[in-house]
Amino acid sequence: MRRIAMVLIALLCSISTEVPARADAPTPISTADIQKALTAAVAKAQEIGVPMGISIVDAGGNLLAFIKMDGAFLHTNYTSFSKAYTAASIHKPSGASGIPPNISAEISSTTGGKFTTLPGGFPLLRDGKVMGGIGVGGGKGEQDEAVAKAAVDALATK
Repeated sequence: MRRIAMVLIALLCSISTEVPARADAPTPISTADIQKALTAAVAKAQEIGVPMGISIVDAGGNLLAFIKMDGAFLHTNYTSFSKAYTAASIHKPSGASGIPPNISAEISSTTGGKFTTLPGGFPLLRDGKVMGGIGVGGGKGEQDEAVAKAAVDALATK
């Protein structure tokens, strides 16, 4: 019995506990990417004359950056984050989820209000893979989308 226990211990010690990296692991958003996206978004918001709150999240929905432009509404930190979170989560624009209202309300409830179908959130992609999301709040839906799209377009250029 003792010999069997020793063999089992030796076998367990020889097994690697290292978890291999997932082949489809998202590319992280670099600081340079974040700055480029925020610069483009702020420039677009200034161009259309609407102060905005702008949030960027990673692929897991964790906040990486937020900027509240002078004059932006207080609530924009919440709305922009929820739009970015949603876009990263569903891999689509937040306003184009296609999820029925009763289901989106349930998702919003279970995520503590992080999920929304308000327009203004876009996934951030690299090589076709979601690396995060951007969300913009403070204007009308079309204005929020235009500002977020400016950031997406800026990241698409080298």
